[in-house]
Amino acid sequence: MSERDTSAGFKFDLASRKIVALLIVILLLSVGIIGYLSLASSRVSSNPLPKVEVGDSVYVDYVGYFAPNPGGWVFDTSNRLVAFNDSIPKSLYFVQREPNEYTTLNFTAGVSTNLLDPFVQGVVGMTVTQTKTIYVSPEEAYTVLEGNIAVIPLVQSVPVFETLGVQEFERKYGQSPHLGLSLEHDFWEWAISVWAISGDVVTIQNSPELHEQISSYGNPGEDVRDGWMQEVISIDPSADGGIGEILVRNLISSQDAYQKKGVTENSNYFTLTGVDGESGTFTIIKNSEGYVGEIAGRGLYFDITIKRVLKA
Repeated sequence: MSERDTSAGFKFDLASRKIVALLIVILLLSVGIIGYLSLASSRVSSNPLPKVEVGDSVYVDYVGYFAPNPGGWVFDTSNRLVAFNDSIPKSLYFVQREPNEYTTLNFTAGVSTNLLDPFVQGVVGMTVTQTKTIYVSPEEAYTVLEGNIAVIPLVQSVPVFETLGVQEFERKYGQSPHLGLSLEHDFWEWAISVWAISGDVVTIQNSPELHEQISSYGNPGEDVRDGWMQEVISIDPSADGGIGEILVRNLISSQDAYQKKGVTENSNYFTLTGVDGESGTFTIIKNSEGYVGEIAGRGLYFDITIKRVLKA
């Protein structure tokens, strides 16, 4: 081999060694970086998330629902996806808000507010992203207002002849009365007619058909939970000294408790809370301003997810 060839071989061998050395350096750096990242990652993952303590400001998502029996429906939520998901059963008086109104709920952990006490106490000890189910017993939940309870006979009695003032008649039926005027009863839905007018007093005659079925408390034809069917089971025009009596049976059972809502003759919305076949009565709890009878006196469940925590 010539001197020139030897020199070229030497230069090639030196270049190869440099390349190998460079590759080794790159490999060592890579191993070092990977090791550092792994160590850093293990340090981060081993560092626990802070727990919610009393006095911390927390932001939560929640879903409130009833016990499965009866009717484990959602009655309130901060989650828009839950609110607008029709496959998730909602309570009788669930109110679907505007989409932008569904935001996390903020309150101070462990501090009594207008929220239910087990709700604000239950988040203490939780961490961000954690979900927990909190049960609120009937005693700790919403009080039953005795004045909102009404007990009604399963078989209701309605007079054949009713009297009311001219102004009340006009308010109910939207027109002035005159003899022989035929209309539909504003509550019972059967046929009525103006039977007599004396001064400011109008007498109407209720004229249902025997075994006629009506739905005075709501419209179950559109929503099976809105009211129920009733049946006219007796008509006696001579009863009660000539005032007459119509008997109407409510076609409901104990299984309908908390499954149906309705509106009374006085335009009070209510929830059916019980049917007692032995006593021949049913019980309702009427709504009032800021009060929904459906959730009163019932055990409640809340699925709560911590979204954010601001330490006190």
